[in-house]
Parts: sequence; C-alpha cells; structure tokens
Amino acid sequence: MNSFNLENGPKIKPGFKTPDNYFENFSEQMLARIDSNEKPVRSIFQRRKNWFMAAAAVLIIGFAIPFLNKPANNAAIDGESLENYLAYQSTISQYDLINLLDKEDIEALESDLKIDDAVVESALSDNTNLENYLTE
Repeated sequence: MNSFNLENGPKIKPGFKTPDNYFENFSEQMLARIDSNEKPVRSIFQRRKNWFMAAAAVLIIGFAIPFLNKPANNAAIDGESLENYLAYQSTISQYDLINLLDKEDIEALESDLKIDDAVVESALSDNTNLENYLTE
C-alpha cells in the first residue's frame, strides 16, 4: 500500500467560506433571533377551545333531542275507541284472542263483567235467533 500523507498531496480548497466578521457579532445576532421568534404562552383552554366547544355542542344536542321529539298529542286513548280500532282494523279474530288469554286474564274478566242470570235470561228470551249463540 502506498503511504498517504496530507502534507505532500495537492491541497483542495474548501467549498464553504464564512462571511467577514461573522463570529464577532454571532452572539448578538443569535440573541436577537431568539427574542424575535419567541411564541406567546397560551393556556390549555385556549389551545383546545374548539374541542371544548364541539363537546359542549354535542352534549346540548344530545340532551335536546328527547325534548324535541316529544309527540304533540299525549291524550289517553279511551277503551271504546281502542275496541273499535281492534274490531275494524285488526286481523285478530275472537278465537285468536280466546287462545291468547290465560287463566288469570279470564278470572279478571269474570270479576269485571259480572252479569246477573236474570239479564242473560231476558236477553235470550228477547232474541229469536238463538242459533247464533249456540254455534258461536
């Protein structure tokens, strides 16, 4: 191998050159740059203000939806209109209703609809078409 000596070989000029008096004013120039680039201090609330406002808007909308979707008419449905609806609009027959009733429901109906035997006998005696009662 050939010995390599930096002092004997051709000199290469460096490609970079520092400006004149660069290091004499360097500290003053650096301090001036640091002072001018200093950013203002911001609190956490100011930094995340948009996120807080978005969360507050979502909460307000979430609490407002049940009040805005409240139905306009809250009137109670009376029994007669419910019976009429079931009689004319529903496809449920009386046999389906009978099959769906259990023992407790039948006992509750019997206690609510106490009919005297005299009323039943008078209704049967007034009605000439007894076959409808017997076949149903």
